[in-house]
Amino acid sequence: MDSRKLQFTGRSTYIVSLPKRWVEEMGLRAGDRVLIERGENGELVLRPDARGAERQVVKKLDITGMSPRQVERRIISAYLSGFDELRVTSRHRILPEQRAAVVDILRRILGTEILAETSHEIVINDLLDFKEIYPRSILRRMYVITEFMLKNAVESFLSGDEELARDVMARDDEVDKFYLLATKEIVEGLRRGGRVELEMPPEKAIHHLSVAKSLERIADHSVKIARVAAGWNGTCDEEALRRLYERVLENFVLAMKSFFSGDGELADRVLDSEEEVEGWFSRMLESAEEGQLALLILLDSLQRVYAYSKDIAESTLDMGA
Repeated sequence: MDSRKLQFTGRSTYIVSLPKRWVEEMGLRAGDRVLIERGENGELVLRPDARGAERQVVKKLDITGMSPRQVERRIISAYLSGFDELRVTSRHRILPEQRAAVVDILRRILGTEILAETSHEIVINDLLDFKEIYPRSILRRMYVITEFMLKNAVESFLSGDEELARDVMARDDEVDKFYLLATKEIVEGLRRGGRVELEMPPEKAIHHLSVAKSLERIADHSVKIARVAAGWNGTCDEEALRRLYERVLENFVLAMKSFFSGDGELADRVLDSEEEVEGWFSRMLESAEEGQLALLILLDSLQRVYAYSKDIAESTLDMGA
């Protein structure tokens, strides 16, 4: 066991030197990052930052005979498991529809691009640097976009603004990108064993993944509302509909605030409102006239948004348990 004297420098900083042998064995140099984690008994654990380590993960994907949808699914799987370079190959010529599937899925994945291409191979690089990207910050960005989509989707339905509806649909890909990125980050962090990499205990990572999925689904329902907005020309109690929507939105916002702050009381407010909110839905459904499909789709999507908000609130409570 090595012993080092604690030194004081500047006005508020304590420093301790590291054993040279350990630094060399870890392959570290001046300027490299070292992760410091506090244990349950107050001890400090030091280890090299896996994010800063040089690595080159090259994977191969044979798409011979695959349909475009199969190609998309395999590339997403490879992305989530992590690669620096992905070589998509075919024993025969890569078909135009297969190449189109590759291009389309890369458009929906952050940080990837085609580096080289032949008739039998497409080389994809993952250029995104994860050193300063963490799941929590990704979820915040997802939330901002999703809340914006929900507000504009309902407004486009009530006002008949088709341009607003198109804007909602255009933003769905952005939410999907961040969902895949959050999933990739959490999977990589857990594989590295990573409280430090994830900025959270590993047992809480699953709740962040659950919230990311809820946000992705809320964005999907915002798109569903936007798609039927142009077809809505019926009548309803618009004031009651707005109050219901505002109650759903309020609970969504409260759920996310509870999650980011760890505030169990806010989470309880979301969950305790279930009887009231479901009562609003029942009354609106009873008053809907036969054949008002667009209105029924709107109500169904808002009901699901509230359900996902409850899931987020429950994740807050589960993390604090």
